[in-house]
Amino acid sequence: MTVDPRSLTAEEAIGMLHKMPALATLGITFAVVAPDPVGGHRAYSLNLSRTAADGVAELGENTRVRVQRSTLMTYGPAVLIPPSHCMHVPEQTAATLAAIQAVLNTGDIDDFDAKAGYAKDVTMAAARFSAADGIAITFYRVADTLLQFTKNKVFSLVRRGGQYDRLQPADVLLMRSEFDVVVVGGHAFFFLKPTFERAFGFLDELRKTSAATFDRVTSGLRITGIDELRAACTTQPQMMAKMASISRSMNEDPDYARAMTMSKLLEYIESNPALNIRIEGTGKNRSLVFDPAPATRFQIVKLLDDDYLRSVLTQRDYEAGSKVRATRP
Repeated sequence: MTVDPRSLTAEEAIGMLHKMPALATLGITFAVVAPDPVGGHRAYSLNLSRTAADGVAELGENTRVRVQRSTLMTYGPAVLIPPSHCMHVPEQTAATLAAIQAVLNTGDIDDFDAKAGYAKDVTMAAARFSAADGIAITFYRVADTLLQFTKNKVFSLVRRGGQYDRLQPADVLLMRSEFDVVVVGGHAFFFLKPTFERAFGFLDELRKTSAATFDRVTSGLRITGIDELRAACTTQPQMMAKMASISRSMNEDPDYARAMTMSKLLEYIESNPALNIRIEGTGKNRSLVFDPAPATRFQIVKLLDDDYLRSVLTQRDYEAGSKVRATRP
């Protein structure tokens, strides 16, 4: 019986991952993905020898084992992935991923031509393994300096027919020991959040929401260097994660939004000089100063994210690494 992947939970998708036979025994489609002229994506098939296919299957097995041994956690813009954890997201919520998967699932893809213009724009490699019952698993490797077909990284020679000849970039495809993303049962599983966000369009959406959140939370504030701070909060992944956390707090807690006033922030900073946030000006014209130096660039954002707490026991202030609001009786 065919199961609609969209109806499965992430845990059920992991169950499918467990039940898949050894990847080396399955049919494989190995392809690279590049953008097309109309804003979509196209896949191009690479012909593999049996030995090469077995090697790709081994990389897939390495990745499958790691996913199976990891603790699952749901994707969130403000959530980081701890060691031994694996983040997941429904395939359909990642529009770019869903579109690429649809292309690969058809199986009707052209052969790769290393001399074609699209070769320089390859964004990822994909290995799709399909079982006899129709269940399939796809592994993605996002393009980096290793996955290149048109750029010479080094001057290389290869022995051919008793003599050494110059090796062209498209003659060699280097792969790391694991893939970046696993897609099975309608869910994507991954270990590197920024890599996933960048490859499948989440980063663009995060930039938009970060900009809206920044404008909202700073609308009544005076910040010297606000343009530099806004640029950082809409381009740097850690800053954008903070914006997502701020957005969640503003939407869930009306008291939080009301607390982010200039007078309250100034009062708190002046009472806590260890925050290392400089204030300039006098009286009602005082403003916070954004300092982009590594040691201080996060200070204002941390303040806006309410990252500081006071111990009830010792009355000392601390920086909170994570926050779970206590339930009020």
